[in-house]
Amino acid sequence: MTGLKSTGNWFDRIIILLLIVVQAVLCYNFYAREIAWYPPSNFDQTGYLATAYYVEHSIRANGFVELLRAIGSRGHQTGLALPIEGAISALIFGGTRLPQLFTIFLGFCALQVVAFAMARKVCGSRAYGYMFLGLILCQITPWYWAGGMFDFIYDLIAYCLYGIWVCAVIRSKLFLDRRWAIGCGLIGAFLVLHRFLTVVYLVGVCAGFAGFCIAIAFLWRADRDFVRRMRSRLYNLGLSVGVLTAIITPFFIRNWESIYNYYVIGHGVSPEKDAYARQLGIGSLTDHLLFYPLSILRDHWGIIFLIGSGIAVLSALIAHLLNRPKAPEANVGSREDETSLLQIIFLLGAILGPIVVLTADFEKSPVVGGIVGVPAALLVVVLAARAGSVFRKPDPSPGRKVIFACSLVIFALGAANQFEHLRRHLTEYAQRRELTRLVDLHQWVIEYAGDHGWSSPAISFDVLSPWFQCGGITDTGLMRSGKFVWFRLMLGCGGMTAVERPEALSLLAKSDFVILTSRPKAEGSRDGLSVDASSAAIRQFPNILLRVDPFSQHIAQYWNDLKTWADKNMIVARTVPFDNFTATVYVRPDANLSAYAASPPEGHVLGAVH
Repeated sequence: MTGLKSTGNWFDRIIILLLIVVQAVLCYNFYAREIAWYPPSNFDQTGYLATAYYVEHSIRANGFVELLRAIGSRGHQTGLALPIEGAISALIFGGTRLPQLFTIFLGFCALQVVAFAMARKVCGSRAYGYMFLGLILCQITPWYWAGGMFDFIYDLIAYCLYGIWVCAVIRSKLFLDRRWAIGCGLIGAFLVLHRFLTVVYLVGVCAGFAGFCIAIAFLWRADRDFVRRMRSRLYNLGLSVGVLTAIITPFFIRNWESIYNYYVIGHGVSPEKDAYARQLGIGSLTDHLLFYPLSILRDHWGIIFLIGSGIAVLSALIAHLLNRPKAPEANVGSREDETSLLQIIFLLGAILGPIVVLTADFEKSPVVGGIVGVPAALLVVVLAARAGSVFRKPDPSPGRKVIFACSLVIFALGAANQFEHLRRHLTEYAQRRELTRLVDLHQWVIEYAGDHGWSSPAISFDVLSPWFQCGGITDTGLMRSGKFVWFRLMLGCGGMTAVERPEALSLLAKSDFVILTSRPKAEGSRDGLSVDASSAAIRQFPNILLRVDPFSQHIAQYWNDLKTWADKNMIVARTVPFDNFTATVYVRPDANLSAYAASPPEGHVLGAVH
């Protein structure tokens, strides 16, 4: 029996290894075909990539003391670990963008290994390992157009680490095992350092679970063994949260001002939240309350996951009927009943907790809801294992064959779902001509800055566009010529915040480059780039084209004044026509003069850059 078990373990390891190898090949092929040849889009991605490049460049120039400086630096708003990991990956493997994305792929691989091992151990059979892994692969989150495998932002790595944390809690027998409970604290701290907001999820879920344990311990206080186990769980849970708190507190103290400004001011007070709501089509309280449930179902779980979940539950019910005893059996031990109940309660909390927090946040995003995907898949597996109960019997039974067969079907569905997403062409593939023109423009800006000795030039844009931003230009310079140029963003640096005319003109006066965009009077090409957003974003949220954000609305009021000032005080260096807009690049007239030497707007004093 031991030899058969060992053979099965090796077989499982080979299958998981082959799965990861195939994923790596397919992902690299997709990256080379669909991603590598054009600048990164999405505002968060370009910022995190630029930070990773800066840390890598600093380490190469000044040694690994810069790594310590980056870890202890201030100003991190949402998390600090991912750009640092991206920099380390680039130091090891070289290149741009691919080594940064490799860190996210490693996180996804770790999730798959942990998920399979945990489900096999806790549920008592490899069948549930394949079922759990298959349900994860059935989800859309890793392949979503934003925040997925090919978008260097925190969302997918948070999805993976939150899933690993949930698996570790279940493996700890719901904090009954002290060593695993401490491990949960370490995993949770690693997750929070990637995305600061997740501390609210973790603490909230732990607090809710602790409250439930206290309540049922009081109700069943006559059972002394049960009460003792609950006390042990509560102690270990407190120890786990203590480890988490001890690790993250120094980083929160050092970055508190930035965290407060981003989440409290930006998400709670700033008018940007209303602009985001209008872009997403949210206009009522019902829209706010239903946004994340609908987004999770549509954007992250998808029909394949729902079908896989239905197969899992149906297989468990069939197995239960096939193995129903003719004579009544003794009740299952109280310890197993207790564990199953606590697993279900904890997983429900791990799903609902983040949804409640995100719903309470005024600023919505379709990307972040995917974090509940792993606990949702695990809940399905736990319910299926509890309903089936076929692997508790010592002898083979027909129900086991049903569970195994359905688990393999779910695993195959997940593999097919991955292949389907990785074989497709992105919308940008049909826009190669336009994107190649954009890359050439970015490369020209890099070369011009290098020829004039500008190591950190200032640049302004009149649009909030995924195609015209500092990080994308920096990435192009590194990708094409290996040159690292750190751009200082002037006009356009405040996100959606409104900029009044005097301040906008002041920021132009401080710029080395100014890029102004104008749309043709005739209707443009549907296949061409939109300056406003990526095609995927516009397809899902058409309101983006209405330019409902305060920045665009104010710029539209005095855009002619910006152009007049740029024509008078700067040099038109290049004009690049696209199908749906024209980009005009202005440069300051004398490379030997500071940007501050440019003539300020008449009657206005230069102000500070925000």
